[in-house]
Amino acid sequence: MQCMDLNLPEKRVFTGPATLWKRGFAFLLDIFIIDFFIFTAFKAVLAEILGNTTDVMSAYAMLQQNEAQANVLFMIFTVMVMLALAYFVLLEYLLGQTVGCILLNLKVVAQQGEKEFSMMTFWQSLSRNIFMIPAIPFILLWIADPLYLVLTKKGQRLTEWLSSTRVIEQFEL
Repeated sequence: MQCMDLNLPEKRVFTGPATLWKRGFAFLLDIFIIDFFIFTAFKAVLAEILGNTTDVMSAYAMLQQNEAQANVLFMIFTVMVMLALAYFVLLEYLLGQTVGCILLNLKVVAQQGEKEFSMMTFWQSLSRNIFMIPAIPFILLWIADPLYLVLTKKGQRLTEWLSSTRVIEQFEL
């Protein structure tokens, strides 16, 4: 049997900056995944530690009286934050994508030039996701990152600009 050459054009791949709505939706998908797989595992333990406390002030008063419980709560909180940070950092470093990015055809890359991209280093991945740490001064990035994204024409968050990374979308024709 002979193969026919159809003389079709080769597949062309175009890259461009990811749209804001796709980036936001991918991030929400990732947050739901983190909540389901990481935070759900700790909910029972947290409920046992906090008991019947219904508001922040009563939980604070209860934890002030019991330093051991406060230390356990702090350790659990630290583990939860580190696992959430590891989700973003390791997936973006190893695959260039989180699960949300994979589902929406987005990719995180290191920016070498205006249109030149490569795989990120571990440190680039860590520095672009440092906003996940809920402690001062990193918590200030919860405001600065989205503002920088919306107010500049670069289509990058502040931490992306500082780490020389971009979120791109690839189109195949």
